[in-house]
Amino acid sequence: MKSAQRPIGANTLSACEHFAIDFLTKQGCEICEDCDLLLQIGSRLPQNYITRNSRLRGKWGPEENSSYLTFQLNRGKSFWMQVLLTEECFFISVNGYHFGKYIHRMPYRWLEAVDVLGEVSDIVIDTYHVSEYPIRLTHSLPRPIPHLYDTAVTKFLQDGENLESEWMVLSSLANMSSKKNFYKSCLPLPFYGKLLEDDVLVEGRALRIEGRVRLMPQRFSIAFQKGQEIWPQPIVSFYFSPCFLRSRHDKVGKAIITRRAYLNGEWVNCTVSRLNTSLRPGGAFVIVIVCRDSYYELFVNNKSLFHFKYQMKPDCVDIVNIRGDIKLWEVVIEGSKMIKKQQRARTAMERAISAWKRIEDPQLKI
Repeated sequence: MKSAQRPIGANTLSACEHFAIDFLTKQGCEICEDCDLLLQIGSRLPQNYITRNSRLRGKWGPEENSSYLTFQLNRGKSFWMQVLLTEECFFISVNGYHFGKYIHRMPYRWLEAVDVLGEVSDIVIDTYHVSEYPIRLTHSLPRPIPHLYDTAVTKFLQDGENLESEWMVLSSLANMSSKKNFYKSCLPLPFYGKLLEDDVLVEGRALRIEGRVRLMPQRFSIAFQKGQEIWPQPIVSFYFSPCFLRSRHDKVGKAIITRRAYLNGEWVNCTVSRLNTSLRPGGAFVIVIVCRDSYYELFVNNKSLFHFKYQMKPDCVDIVNIRGDIKLWEVVIEGSKMIKKQQRARTAMERAISAWKRIEDPQLKI
């Protein structure tokens, strides 16, 4: 599967306030104020956001400006933007990170030209077909997730009844809430963590995520997936997303929790429910996702929240994708160094057959 992509590179001027990238229709090949625009990507540097909109017969539609990605543009510096055209929508990435998508409001076949206007220089525009999106730059490549051994989580996995090994969640929360850690550097979002061959998710291992929910959150998500691309949609073994958008009657901390998986071109085993969690705006958290024999078990601040049955073997997962309205402090794998599959106990019938073979052939070694 391939789609057309238009990479756009340029430098913003030192006094840049805004610039726009116009995707012109057949009726809009000439520069005019009323021509139809299939898509306009407008960058507003003083406000630190990027808008998306369309114009048909001189009228603008509703503007879109939300994104999981923090603002990536700076005055006086170069940028590289990728715009992928598919049958359903535009995909937009900035400096190697997926920024957002824009559903077509007009037939995409109307697209005839691209124009860049505003306070930018050294503009380069190209067009070619790609089989995956986005194209990663050096700084946006997945980083290896470290593996820790003999930790409190490891002890808990070995002995779930040991109350002394409650992962030191309270001390972790206290540490993250202290003033010296309030302004400490955090991991960039979106976070792409790579699971090395010896550190894959298997029974007896867990992924620990520490961070803080932003003061005015909408949602964040954690995905265990196979592959780092955004398009085409990769296989997802487990997807977890709390949504904090609520009515005035909802209780604080009662988030709408979505969990699901993506297999064979569709989302499966999707469950959406309102759960009482300790995830609160501005609050620190420790999320631990444990691999059990047939399901994931998710803990939030030491409290088991739910189970999610495996839709595929967890050892197929090679990327952990975390994005949304949080500050991310640490992501690690914890568990035993060497995890061997336990040998299946032989049945009475198998033991009887083995004994019979030894009687029939004394030289046979079982």
